[in-house]
Amino acid sequence: MNQNEKNRKLFSACQNGSIKEIKTLIENGADITIKNSIFQTPLHLICKFQKKEDSFEIIKYLIEKGLNVNAKTFANETPLLLFCQNQNKNSNSFEVIKYLIEKGSDLNQKTFANETPLLLFCQNQNKNPNSNSFEIMKYLIEKGSDLNAKNTNNETPLHLFCQNQNSNSFEIIKYLIEKGCDLNEKNNKNETPLFYSFQYYFQNQNSNSFEVIKYLIEKGCDLNSQNNKNETPLHLVCRNPNSNSFGIMKYLIGKGCDLNAKNKDNETPLFYSFQYYFQNQNSNSFEAIKYLIEKGCDLNSQNNKNETPLHLVCRKQNSNSFETIKYLIGKGCDLNAQNKDNETPLFYSFQYYFQNPNSNSFETIKYLIEKGANINAKNNKKETPLHLVCQNQNSNSIETIKYLIGKGADINAKNQIDQTPLHYACNFRKETQHQNLVEIIKYLVEKGADVNAKSTDNESLLHYFFRNQYSQDHEEKLFEIAKYLVEKGVDIDLKSKNSGIVLFLAKSRKYFKLVKFFMMNDANLFHLPDRENIQEIYEFFPKIYSFNEDMNNLLKSTDFSDYQIESKDFFKFPVHKSILLSRFDNDEKTLQNFVDICQQKPKEIVQFALNFLYTGFPDFDNFATKFSTFNDLCNQFETLRNERNSYRIEWSDFEKRRKEILIPIKNIKKNDQEKPIIEEFFKELGFDSEWFESKKGRKGILKDFDKLYQQNETKDFAIICEEDEKEIKVHKLVLIMRSELFKGMFLSVEDSSNQVHDYSGKSFETIQELIYFLYHDEFEKEIKQEIIEEFEDLKDYYQLNQNSIIDLIFEN
Repeated sequence: MNQNEKNRKLFSACQNGSIKEIKTLIENGADITIKNSIFQTPLHLICKFQKKEDSFEIIKYLIEKGLNVNAKTFANETPLLLFCQNQNKNSNSFEVIKYLIEKGSDLNQKTFANETPLLLFCQNQNKNPNSNSFEIMKYLIEKGSDLNAKNTNNETPLHLFCQNQNSNSFEIIKYLIEKGCDLNEKNNKNETPLFYSFQYYFQNQNSNSFEVIKYLIEKGCDLNSQNNKNETPLHLVCRNPNSNSFGIMKYLIGKGCDLNAKNKDNETPLFYSFQYYFQNQNSNSFEAIKYLIEKGCDLNSQNNKNETPLHLVCRKQNSNSFETIKYLIGKGCDLNAQNKDNETPLFYSFQYYFQNPNSNSFETIKYLIEKGANINAKNNKKETPLHLVCQNQNSNSIETIKYLIGKGADINAKNQIDQTPLHYACNFRKETQHQNLVEIIKYLVEKGADVNAKSTDNESLLHYFFRNQYSQDHEEKLFEIAKYLVEKGVDIDLKSKNSGIVLFLAKSRKYFKLVKFFMMNDANLFHLPDRENIQEIYEFFPKIYSFNEDMNNLLKSTDFSDYQIESKDFFKFPVHKSILLSRFDNDEKTLQNFVDICQQKPKEIVQFALNFLYTGFPDFDNFATKFSTFNDLCNQFETLRNERNSYRIEWSDFEKRRKEILIPIKNIKKNDQEKPIIEEFFKELGFDSEWFESKKGRKGILKDFDKLYQQNETKDFAIICEEDEKEIKVHKLVLIMRSELFKGMFLSVEDSSNQVHDYSGKSFETIQELIYFLYHDEFEKEIKQEIIEEFEDLKDYYQLNQNSIIDLIFEN
């Protein structure tokens, strides 16, 4: 057997073998000083494993053979440290420890975890006590072990005995205190031995563990010491109550503990008692709460959310909450204390009520109000309880709203964006709410809610109906509410900052019946969010109004000479007589009255004519009262005629030459080819590609155009309509700017050399759309002014037919 084999067998024998086997191996040449990979000697192994009755004999033999009793392993462990950690395996533990110490073992040697032999013994003894444990511990201390040594958790021997108590623990704890251990030493969680005693007590309720607590306090443990959560022992008792907790609580308070000490969340022990009470509804937990209050706990103390105990009870109600709330109010708690969101306990009661709509939760709300809770208190969003009830509707909401208004709730209170409770009611999210919603809205209006209140975004009640998407079947329900609000005077033409007027919101949801209803109630057709909606709403009309075939033919024809509503100013509004008669049930007299009014108020007829003539506006008696709302609108309209198949526009250029544009009624035919126009124009004007790349900014380009325009270096182009061989002559500068704004896509263009350039990709459904494209989009200010001056006579000759009236807005 070689040396390595002998050494290996020696290590194995120290773990499992007898003294005879070990002696034989050593006598036959095994190296007694050999160490394994973690620096353990044979002495370390026998002290650690102790699997044989003759372990003590082996230890003595190895030491006599010269092994160092203070040799250290890789983890800084000596044989004594390992033996104290595992001393329960050996019936001769006391004798072994004595022997090791007598042979010079260092009593205060520490492992890398800062554990001394005493700490390891205490830790092991608590888990596996033996009859000699008290004697061993006393011997270690008498021989010089540090009573206040700390491990890496900053635990002392007293911490360890308080944490894992056994039948000998009380006597050991007394001994440690008598020997001068620090009663208020804190571990790395700022916990003293008293905290450990309480933790053991909560898990093992017995008289001995309570005796230990009392002894520690009597010997000077700080009753108001706080752990790293700033909790005191009283916090722990209130959080972990048991059948004896009431007695312990009384004892602690009797000993002078701080009733209003606050943890890191600013919670006093009273908060902890309430938290336990919510989880365990019993008489003891409520008695504990009452005892704390009677002994001086601050009823109005606020946690880090500024909540009081009353807030908590209102938020987490149980079968006994009503009585608890009565008790707290009777003891003088602040009914109107506000949390960080400015919410009072009343807000918390409503939040619970919305989730649990029952008689008890409503009784709590009524009791709070009757006792003085501010019914018009506002949270940080400036919402009142009435706002919240209107927002969170349930089967009992109408009764709750009636009660609040009856108690003085401000029906027109505004939140931070000026929304009233009525706004909240209209912004309902569930279709199932509708049954009560109609009644709620009517009740609020009848009690004085302002139907024309508007938010900071200029949104009316009607806007809120379209905030959420509902099924098409829901239109009937919306219609009922909208009809009621319109009857009560809500402004249907109010334009919000973000979503325009309700007419277009209804249209976007495809609520055709609502759109027709708004139109029949004189909604302003021309109050559009943007220009694109002009054509859009025009195309949408046939979906809203079912014209019969004859009516459609009349609208498409040019024969409108039967009747003409006109004035001595500039209005001429041709209407087929059959259409007018159909609006007045073929009553010629009423028709004549209508025409007479039109003659007197010509500037105010256009809006009404659209609604009345083509949407069936029902109320002729109120016709005259509608005029005043259309003044601003009608001032935008120019002469209305329908006598030609083309429109002639004349203007003077800088050289005072007369030019004209002929605009055919038929649509301009699209060209199949596509090509960007703007770079092509640059090339024709003499600019190379490098200049084009360096001048891409729109502002810089337009300044260069302006210079070209002033130098009169541009040419005229013509837009060709192949079908009737007519053309529209367009100033080259205008065309260039239009192509820039519309991303380089245009029509077929011919220059003065008769060379045709195909730039298709932009087509026009109406003549008006073409005019907008050429002359009425966003220009730079200076350029726009020059275009306006050049085409000064445009508006005087601008002529449109009856069929295109909706595209008629031409603003300068």
